[in-house]
Amino acid sequence: MPHKFASKISIFGMPGSGKTTLAKELGAKLDLPVFYLDKLLWDKGWVLRSRQDFLDDQQKIIQLDKWIIEGASISSLSARYANSDLVLYLNPSRFLCLFRVIKRFFINKINKYQPSDRPDGCHERITLDFIKYLWGFEKAATKRIDVLKREYPDIQIIEIKNCKELLNLKSKLFKNVCK
Repeated sequence: MPHKFASKISIFGMPGSGKTTLAKELGAKLDLPVFYLDKLLWDKGWVLRSRQDFLDDQQKIIQLDKWIIEGASISSLSARYANSDLVLYLNPSRFLCLFRVIKRFFINKINKYQPSDRPDGCHERITLDFIKYLWGFEKAATKRIDVLKREYPDIQIIEIKNCKELLNLKSKLFKNVCK
């Protein structure tokens, strides 16, 4: 059962797993501010910020009293994990995530939509490196999570692999809010 009063929630998973949608929904329902790692990692036009600036900005957020941090960054997961009340790992199939990424690409391109979870000028794009990253995400994440579970055994992590598990989680979280 998720933490009854989780005020620091990390949501991570591969691109297309539903992180942003879940973060927005939980933020609204639980009255928690939502922060997006893509906004910390990139500058306009997909220019990568310095690693140190990214880590410094992430650390400033982690030090706040309450937050939801959403993003796929495995390399900076340790700091978020160690400071979370609850970690949600969205891990649906790679095929579903790739389908969602491609669908999102075309929908956003047609509508000229700028996603709110990214800096201005970071429109949808799909590159070979991006697809390789998505395809290898689960293997890299599993290794990192196993280490973090041993280092921080008191921090609850919930892996969500399908829509049914996601709906069950939401039901439990929102039920706890009403108590």
